[in-house]
Amino acid sequence: MPDEICYIDTRTVATLLEEIAVVDVVEEALRSHALGRTVLPAEAYLRWTTDDGWARSLTLPAALGMPTGTAGIKVINGNVANPGRGVARASGLVLLFDVLTGQVRTVMAAANLSAMRTAAVSIIGVRRLAPRPVEQALVIGAGPIGAAHVRLLCQEPTVRTVWVHDLDGDRAAAVAALTSDVRVRVDPVRDRASVIGDADVIVAATTSVNAHLGLRHIRPGTLVVNVGLDDCAQDLLLGADHLVVDSWALVADDDKRLLGQLIRSGRVTAAGDSTSARAEQVVRAELGQLIAGSVMVSPRQDDRVVLNPFGMAVNDIALATAVEQSTAAKGFGLPLPR
Repeated sequence: MPDEICYIDTRTVATLLEEIAVVDVVEEALRSHALGRTVLPAEAYLRWTTDDGWARSLTLPAALGMPTGTAGIKVINGNVANPGRGVARASGLVLLFDVLTGQVRTVMAAANLSAMRTAAVSIIGVRRLAPRPVEQALVIGAGPIGAAHVRLLCQEPTVRTVWVHDLDGDRAAAVAALTSDVRVRVDPVRDRASVIGDADVIVAATTSVNAHLGLRHIRPGTLVVNVGLDDCAQDLLLGADHLVVDSWALVADDDKRLLGQLIRSGRVTAAGDSTSARAEQVVRAELGQLIAGSVMVSPRQDDRVVLNPFGMAVNDIALATAVEQSTAAKGFGLPLPR
């Protein structure tokens, strides 16, 4: 057994992700989770004070397969003030393990992978939860995660227009300029109110801890995907006709974001819970359950639907494994001595 670790850098990860069917990989990981074929412990969260606010580190472990076929962790760190320093807001690493010995086998840059798996979850939600065919989309937030959403939305056959909004108009313009697909029009918008009522899907991908999307902003028949921190206001979470998550356990265990707090207070509960009759909102399903066919959610044309993914390490590890396999097949990667 070679006594080396394979390192895969940011550029190589990005190149290989272009060739991988990212949405298919993530969909299969969600299906496996719904069928009980994964191990998904709680994430570890570390936060500390800095001169300009705070920074944080997340460690997300997961294993997939029965018996286990792949296992690893993602470490993703960040500070919302980083862009002002000319540094990426978030960065990190994925470590994949040898499932027999437990040794670290592969280390790869995580930022692009994390952004793409987040966008893939949203696309799966669009395909299964949008009340109407999605022709027009609004992406709020023009960071790497927002850019990944624009890229994957442009690949959806029904999408004709994607609007990109950011408080920094230049960032929105830069993301829009990245798109070369002549079939889809991608436009930066400074005033999101001018288009929000025309969007069939709204992706909120910001770092805001102050809610800015309320029920009054959302046209009936719209899917809202909340992949940021607390973009959705309380009245939207409680007033949506359907509320779906990726992992009930992870969302319910989180006391930092609004949805977790609503669950802890008893105002939001899971379908089938004995207290659901007293709750103001019910989480209808986990996204993986829809894929596996164990739960059905069928929005009507004028329903408002909210998908609130927490972010699951099973998706990161599944996608990282696909990158690792492609790396080996192409002879990429840098061998490092232990």
